Amino acid sequence: MTTANPNDENRDAAMPRRAFLGAAGAAGLAAAWSAHANTQDAAQGPQKESKMKPCKYWMHGFGGEDPKATARALRETGFDVVVAGGDAVIAAVREEGMESWLCGGAFGVGADEKALQAEDLRGERHVWFGSGCPNQPEIRERNLKSYAKMAETKDIQGILVDGCRFASPASGLHAFFTCFCDVCRDKAATLGCDFAAMRRDAGALLELVESLGKEAPRAAAWLGTAAGATEFLTQYPGLIEWLRFRRLCVTEHFRAIAAILRGAGLRMGVYIFTPSLAPLVGQSYVDLALFVDVFAPMIYRNYPDRPGIACLNWELTLIPEELGLIGSPQEDAVMRMILAWTGLHDTPAIQKLRAGLEPAAIGHETRMARAQISDKELAPIIYIDDPRMAESADAVRNNGADGLNFFVFKENWKEMVRPGMPAV
Repeated sequence: MTTANPNDENRDAAMPRRAFLGAAGAAGLAAAWSAHANTQDAAQGPQKESKMKPCKYWMHGFGGEDPKATARALRETGFDVVVAGGDAVIAAVREEGMESWLCGGAFGVGADEKALQAEDLRGERHVWFGSGCPNQPEIRERNLKSYAKMAETKDIQGILVDGCRFASPASGLHAFFTCFCDVCRDKAATLGCDFAAMRRDAGALLELVESLGKEAPRAAAWLGTAAGATEFLTQYPGLIEWLRFRRLCVTEHFRAIAAILRGAGLRMGVYIFTPSLAPLVGQSYVDLALFVDVFAPMIYRNYPDRPGIACLNWELTLIPEELGLIGSPQEDAVMRMILAWTGLHDTPAIQKLRAGLEPAAIGHETRMARAQISDKELAPIIYIDDPRMAESADAVRNNGADGLNFFVFKENWKEMVRPGMPAV
């Protein structure tokens, strides 16, 4: 499952949707898409030749009382892949000629497993997105066993790996500044990383971030440029060491999972943070391009539910909210700095960002992903209940993607995906 909201896959979010009419099936989709395209052309004037190419459609999740009927409807609508488990579901999906994929997690930990949880700079333990310390041998070993078990599933074509990373900003300020436990200290030594420098400079960054709730740094505009950010990082080399450590650890575990899937003759996919966020959690498109088959960046621009892990509208704004920046004199400067760091262009108002970034953000992240993975298969996953689905789908398809994945299956999925589907 993706990292947006693992416990609420089929709830209908109270979000507005455009109503799109038209016949079901390929003919109806073709007509609806053609009408949308003509309207856009008329509004925008002459357009350059479309960059779109044939697109592979994925659905994350599955539902309905009759698996065969649901699978048939998905296939007739133009879907090619379903990410969902269960013998009956897999059989129905395969019978309709679609690919069947599973999805697994990474560093899951129980609330009572304190010794396996991630440790922050204060020595306090955290469970982030149901996960613990990514370097705990016990966590890693049982995770690899789970993939070995999944890989035995008959009639599947691949498995997507989710949650293989360190904590992200949307998990909260102090959870993000993990893990600094003894296991990570020893792991750093093994990898040739300077753990003391990591702790020192991560602590300095934490102090700076906490001060943003009181006053924005005078150099906010400068720090929001590539040159300013580079100068800042040269003052705190332990931060680069900390991010490098995260990257080495995460890539290592991805490789271990890949070995299992390759051995079973399966393809490997990854639900990965967007290019603007991935370096913060230890995920490297460049590293993974060496052995991953399918990249599915989680580009949720308008996910409605807190904490919205992996969702742009939450990852960019949750810590600023935690710092009390909403409505403060510092809000504008800090959010402009954050947006500049990510390369995204949008309103600096937290509440407006929270409601959803512009669809252009989806295009930007898709384009940046393609730039890093060469010709590997790229199928970004976007939020299915998007009131601007046509624009969002176009943003994916116009920027080098091979496919489009929808999070997550809902009973009224046809109403949601139709404006984002192409003529077929």
